[in-house]
Amino acid sequence: KLIIEAGLEITFKAGGSFIKIDAGGVTVSGSQVKLNSGGSPGKGSEAAPLLPDLAVQPDRGDSGEMLAPAQTQAIKRKPFCEECAQASEKANK
Repeated sequence: KLIIEAGLEITFKAGGSFIKIDAGGVTVSGSQVKLNSGGSPGKGSEAAPLLPDLAVQPDRGDSGEMLAPAQTQAIKRKPFCEECAQASEKANK
């Protein structure tokens, strides 16, 4: 059993022909429209869904380590610069 549900309209198009179903009715357009005149449905393959992969342990979200001590000082809003420290020492002498 297959049910396809659409909001206001559904259209099937192929090879320049179409079937449209909407609130106004069913519209069939094509170079030849055959109703109850034999024929057979097209062939296709059945659905082959993939199974989900095995679950994996999630990332714990631990923070990384600082790359340099200067980063720690910058985060504390006390940046350290060797050149600035040397200049400050010279100025205080």
